[in-house]
Formats: sequence, structure tokens, C-alpha cells
Amino acid sequence: MSKIVVIGSCNTDMFFYTSKLPNLGQTIHGKKFTLDFGGKGANQCIAAQKLGADTVFIGCVGSDIFGRDIISNFERWGVDTQFITKKSVDTGVAQINVTDNGENYIIIVAGANSTLQKEDVDKAYDLLLKETSVVLFQFETPLETTEYILNKLSTANSKCCKIVNGAPAYTNSYQNILKLADIFCVNESEAEVYTNCIKKINSIETANEVLSLLLKQGCKIVIITLGSLGAVFASKDEREPQWVKVPKIENPIDTSGAGDAFLGSLAYFIVHTPNLSLYEQIRRACIIATRTVQFQGTQKSYPLKHDLPEELFNQNYINI
Repeated sequence: MSKIVVIGSCNTDMFFYTSKLPNLGQTIHGKKFTLDFGGKGANQCIAAQKLGADTVFIGCVGSDIFGRDIISNFERWGVDTQFITKKSVDTGVAQINVTDNGENYIIIVAGANSTLQKEDVDKAYDLLLKETSVVLFQFETPLETTEYILNKLSTANSKCCKIVNGAPAYTNSYQNILKLADIFCVNESEAEVYTNCIKKINSIETANEVLSLLLKQGCKIVIITLGSLGAVFASKDEREPQWVKVPKIENPIDTSGAGDAFLGSLAYFIVHTPNLSLYEQIRRACIIATRTVQFQGTQKSYPLKHDLPEELFNQNYINI
């Protein structure tokens, strides 16, 4: 049992780089346009694969050129694609606008991602039950399918670690999903939505308060990523929040996909450094995610294992 299985979304990402966003009714000139492969699920899968993980992707693409290219990209990196289903709809796409300060504003059209059904995932059930160490979910595919598989794995007493990335956030998301996940991970804005915006996260202190509110909803472990501030986490057994700091990046170029890089890296470290504490696994994942904001794009910005310090993959605690 050493596979990382990602059940989720895959898109074609269309990046528009611009000095500022247009006002309503305004047309402005952008600086650059690029195409990349994306979708939160695909990003997390590729991030783990590029570190050397044995990954499998389960999802849907359209019967179009975008879908064909997405599958080819997975195969180029060595991802197992046997459980990707082609549907008679368009492949998902995302429009990503990136401003000069590296911030991003995203519109997605789910396309084939919205057609992922229980039977599409059931094809891989034996693999999930017998060969999988970590399974990753996001909320860019039908929540009914996510809840179904989580329930099925829990009922079967599956030993795999179930990580749910609650993104994008839903005000009426499935409460049961939060309870079924072993790890529930969101960023600060998503965390606010799941706690009905009772607290605005503007400091480590308020992040810790929101963390406690999420634990009260039945989560086992909660991680809130905080961009340049790193991450905070706590569990139902150890409710005292812990703050994981990250190296400061003075001039980030593009923050798109950094959260996905974090999750893919975290899955990798959970599988390949099982003797480390969760704090240390999160810290190392934060280091990798922070590195990605210094480059443009999503998957293009994710490092290969040999691009990173060897110490990052040490089985013992090290100070990087």
C-alpha cells in the first residue's frame, strides 16, 4: 500500500497576466497569455508525482482535444490514467487572471468534471482498498460522489489516509464529508465560509479560533493554509493549534496552484516519511509550496525531486 490516488478535477488552464484587473465595462491590455494543465485534482496529483510518488488519477475529461492533451500530460509524468473516463461533454477549463503582485482571480467551467459519478470511481475500488496509502479529494467534482466513496472506504475500515480539500468552498456543503475525512484542508477564505464567516481571518490568532470552530463540526484533523504566513493545524485529540511558519518570499510572481502543491507534497510526505510528525510533514510541504510562487503557472512551477535539497526527504527531523 503505497499509492497516492487523487479523485478530482482536471482542466485546461488559460492564464492572463496583467498589471491590474479591469473595472466593470472596461477593456485593458494584458501582458502575456499562456496555456497550462490544471484543475485542483490534477495539480495535486502532478505535484506528488514530480516528487517521486506512485500516483493514480480518477476523473473525467471530454472527448475533445483538451481532454486528449490532459491524459497525455498525465502519462508524460508517469501518472496511472486507467481510471480516467471520457465523457460526451467539454473538458473543464479555467480562466486565471494574475496581477503584478502575484495574486490570482479564477473562473472555472467544470465541464466533464461535473459528470464524475459513483460508478466511475467504483471501477477503482479494489485499488483504493488494497493498494492506496493516501486518497485526495477536492470540491470541483460532485460532492455526492465524494461522500459516497468516503462512506464506502470508512465502512470497509480502509487504512488509507483520506484528505479532503474543501475547495472551492460551499456554504451548504456536505457536513458528513468533514466528519469522514481524516484531514480537512482549506485556505483562510474557505475556512471562513465553512464557519459562516463568524470570524475574519486576519492573524494567526483569528486563524486558530476558526480552526477550533471547524474541529467542533466533527473534523478529525484540520489544516488552514495561510499563504505567506504558512499554516495552522490541530486535531480532535490535540486541540491546541500549531503554527507552521514558511520562508518569506519578498516578490511572489504567481500564487496560482500553491495550495495544490502543498497538498500533493503533504500526501507524498505522509506516504514516504511516515515516521515524521504531522508538523514536520506540513512544514516540508509548505517549503515546497512556497517555492512554487517564484515561478509562473501551476503544474509548470512544481519542482522535481532533484530540484530540491536532499535533506527535505530525510526521514529524520532537519532544519531547512
